[in-house]
Amino acid sequence: MVEETGCLDEASSSPPGDSYAWRNGEPLLRPVACEPLTRLVGLVETGRLMRENPMSILPGALFRQTRLSGPHFGRSIHEVSGPAEMKSILLDNYEAWRKSPLIMRMLRPILGEAILTAHGENWHRQRKSLQPAFLRRRIEGFAPIMAEVAETTALRLSAEDQPVEIQAVLNDATFSVIERVLFSDAQEFDRVRVRSAIEVILAETGTLRMSDLLPAPEWVPRLMSARALRARHVFRKAAMAQIRRRRESGNSGDDLLGLLLELRDPETGDGLSDRDIRDTVMTFIAAGHETTAIALTWALYLVASDAPTQKRLRAEAAEAMAHGRALSAADLPRLTFSRQVIEEAMRLYPPAPILGRRAIAETEICGHPVKKGDVALLAFYALHRHETLWDQPDHFDPDRFSPERRPKDRYQFMAFGGGPRACIGANFALMEATIFLSTLVAKLGFTPVEGHDVYPVMQVTLRPRGGMALNIQTLRN
Repeated sequence: MVEETGCLDEASSSPPGDSYAWRNGEPLLRPVACEPLTRLVGLVETGRLMRENPMSILPGALFRQTRLSGPHFGRSIHEVSGPAEMKSILLDNYEAWRKSPLIMRMLRPILGEAILTAHGENWHRQRKSLQPAFLRRRIEGFAPIMAEVAETTALRLSAEDQPVEIQAVLNDATFSVIERVLFSDAQEFDRVRVRSAIEVILAETGTLRMSDLLPAPEWVPRLMSARALRARHVFRKAAMAQIRRRRESGNSGDDLLGLLLELRDPETGDGLSDRDIRDTVMTFIAAGHETTAIALTWALYLVASDAPTQKRLRAEAAEAMAHGRALSAADLPRLTFSRQVIEEAMRLYPPAPILGRRAIAETEICGHPVKKGDVALLAFYALHRHETLWDQPDHFDPDRFSPERRPKDRYQFMAFGGGPRACIGANFALMEATIFLSTLVAKLGFTPVEGHDVYPVMQVTLRPRGGMALNIQTLRN
């Protein structure tokens, strides 16, 4: 698919598996990793590999170099994995780039013209309007909901006497959080049907087809199955019902939906339309709970595999939760190691490991000319494991995010993207993940399930193939 700009050495990329390195006499876990591509492949095999796991097309050279370019259907494709290249595309020249047509064809039929899929003036208007809803002082008001659901989840897990599929449990928990944050007084909201609909939509969206490899403009619809169309109808109807009920009540409410209903463009004073709010609500529900659940799943896998980290994390959480009280936003400054574990988990397993962009004008990437129509693949996964950027890049070391060692370059760690289109909910997600991880580890012990193979696959997000089974032990104080 891509002509590499440097020689490829298969031996340079260690195979995935659990092994240890050492730092200051302490062992560092080397968890499972995606196997990089170490040979040139043709279009047909590229299609097969992408259908199985898009991560399998990342060239090994991309973990040593920062840009690889080659032909792509009469244009060029540029795979990038360096901070300067990320900044060039996402910040310096971001107006020359647009989300890839494939991503737009996959997401727009589901999420409409929400902030994730909007472009141009529509996106600018939504971003300006939504930004106040995600100020730190606003989202800290949702911490009690997160803590309460985390406590309930710990209680649910404590009743298990066999290995638990932790990803499913966390998906349910983070869905409960976003449901309560959006709809504090939800009535006639069938969460079971909506959750089921989301699972159907994510499964279909995350399944690549051979036709997806062919160039097509974003306005060409990607066919959806009858099952997915029904799921979209269920999702849209449920969101719109809550919006209309709130409008009719005359009380916007003290929750995220209330904030959306009250938002006004700072320049025009216009509010969001019901359709804008519906698409935004659907985006928050679908993306907001899935990515956090996946980040927590990988974090618990790492913690379960690394006893010293689990012990240290538990000590920090126990001190913050003295006398059995639930965590609050005021505790977050004391949960520094928990946040480091979350960030290190998102470095090793970024929820969105690859981002696609298409040039809509002639531009450049760090001085390298780019023609209109060229494609860029921003390989966050390779960036996060780049040999020249990180010490022991494939090893689990939460202290690399300590105040003394965390990356100085904003574009070296891209778990939430970067530039004007960086994830608007980053602070919300980090707060939720930190509260959940601390609460669960304070009350429960986690160990790997012997014989359960773990391997990362990209299906919209980077998730463990076949789920994540962990042993759970209830701790007695």
